[in-house]
Amino acid sequence: SNVTAVAAGSVHSCAVVNGGVQCWGFNLNGQLGNNSITLSLTPVQTIAVGSNVTAVSAGKDHSCAVVNGGVQCWGYNFDGELGNNTTTQSLTQVQAIVVGSNVTTVAAGAYQSCAVVSDGVACWGSNQNGQLADTYSAPLLQPALTLIQISTTVNLVSVQSRKSHGTAGVFDLPINITTLIGGLIDVEPRTIGAGHTLVFTFSIPITVPASVSVIDSTSATVGAATSTNAGNDVLVTLTGIPDNQRVTVTLTNVNGVVTSFPVSLGFLAGDVNNTRSVNSSDIGGVKARSGQTTTALNFKFDVNASGAINSSDISAVKARSGLTLPP
Repeated sequence: SNVTAVAAGSVHSCAVVNGGVQCWGFNLNGQLGNNSITLSLTPVQTIAVGSNVTAVSAGKDHSCAVVNGGVQCWGYNFDGELGNNTTTQSLTQVQAIVVGSNVTTVAAGAYQSCAVVSDGVACWGSNQNGQLADTYSAPLLQPALTLIQISTTVNLVSVQSRKSHGTAGVFDLPINITTLIGGLIDVEPRTIGAGHTLVFTFSIPITVPASVSVIDSTSATVGAATSTNAGNDVLVTLTGIPDNQRVTVTLTNVNGVVTSFPVSLGFLAGDVNNTRSVNSSDIGGVKARSGQTTTALNFKFDVNASGAINSSDISAVKARSGLTLPP
C-alpha cells in the first residue's frame, strides 16, 4: 500500500500513504483531520495523496505532519499545540511552520508539539511543566526554536524600505540600523500606502515566524504590521502609519531568539533630502526631475510612487512644506 510511516496516538492513529495521510479512530476534537468530528473504524483521507508528506505524528487529541518541508497540524488546540497562533481547534490542517523550512520530522505530545528544523528543534503548545525547554510557563501559540541551530547567532544585516512605483518597478530605500534609537534616523519620503514593506535581512535563514510591533516617539502603538518569512528575509507589511510620524519597528522571536531587533525611522512624504523637514530644497529637487520616469537613481523624488515624477509629486511636496518630523 506504499505506507512509509505510521503514528499511534492516545485514541487515534495515522499513516503516511502514497505521500498523503490517512487517519482512523476517535475524532471528537478533529484529530482525524477530515473536517468532521465523527469517529472512524477505518482509515479516512486526511491529506491528499501526492502532497509530499514525509512524516506524521499523533498526539493525545491532535496530529501533525511534515508537508513539503513545513508542518501542518489539526485537532485540539487549547494550549496552542497546532502552532498557528490561536487556541481554536481545527477539523482540517493549519500551517504551523511554513513550507520549505527544512523540517525533517515532527512529534505531537499530549498538549504540545515539536519539530526538527534544519539543525534545531522548534516547539509550541503547553509549557506548564517546562516541556518546551525555555524559561516560560505560559503556552507558546507558535513555534519557537528551543535548541538553536548550529549557526546560533542571528544578526540583522540590513533593513530596506520597499515601495512599488507602478509599472516602473519596486525600489528599496536603505534604512540605517547602526544609529542608536533616538539619534538621527533615515526618513521614508514616499507616501505610505498599499504595497509598502520593510525588508529585514538576517545572517541566516528565518524559519520561525517573527513577531512585530510598531510604536511612535511617545511609545504608543501606531498602525498595524504583519510579517512573513522569505529565506534570510522577514518582510514586514505596514498599514495605517500616518504621515509625519517617527516610528520604531521591532522584531522579536526571530528563529526563537530572545533578542529584539528594533529599527527607528521616520515617515514624512516629501522629505526627499532626508533633512527631517519639508522645505523649498525638497520642492526644488522634485521640480528639477519633473518629467523623468522613476529609476533606481531618482525614486525618492517620485513621492506618490506612480512610476513617474510629475506635477502631482510637486503638489504633494508643496502641500507638506513646513512639516518637521517629531523628535
